[in-house]
Amino acid sequence: MHFISFSIFLFLLLPSSLWAGEKIEEEISYNIGMVNASFVENQTSLTGKNVTTPASGSVSSISGQMSYKFAPGLSNSYYFNGTFPLLPNPQGSYFGAHIGSEFYFGTSSGSKVNYINSGTSIKLKPKNLYFWSLEGGLGYLVYETLTAKKSDLLLDIGANLGLLYSISAKWRLRATAGVARGTGVATTTLEIKPFVGLVFFMD
Repeated sequence: MHFISFSIFLFLLLPSSLWAGEKIEEEISYNIGMVNASFVENQTSLTGKNVTTPASGSVSSISGQMSYKFAPGLSNSYYFNGTFPLLPNPQGSYFGAHIGSEFYFGTSSGSKVNYINSGTSIKLKPKNLYFWSLEGGLGYLVYETLTAKKSDLLLDIGANLGLLYSISAKWRLRATAGVARGTGVATTTLEIKPFVGLVFFMD
């Protein structure tokens, strides 16, 4: 055991120029959670001669999320995700498509790294990993007021805190808690998005 640890230590001291290739694995994650979108209609969206106060409320739904880390890195990575409702909700629903970047705390690698040289391959992967991320994209909100069922297209900007925990060579657990601000033609929203799921390495 000590010999293996010492060997890995020596490997980490080697300059990267001695290695012919460095491959950082792409990832796909499958997540389930909840989206709660609180909304307030803008004054310009008021319709009807008896409507004088902007409608407000919230839409909550059990949601799924798929994320693809298309540009993984050692200190930060870039990803795309899509969010969609899993169960029908008569009061409304939320859909989203976002692109963002994760930034990792206290580690030299945010994903699995495969170093290759002359047929020798060494794979390194952090066991536990904490990160934060910034993302932006589009959201689509379906909501209900006292007078009608409506929808709005949103420009979302948000941030997340997350945890990754490895459970095997191919899989790790993922948990995130996010908040976003959405600005649409008819509404302004505040979105809360907690998710848990599984990450699969595409090696």
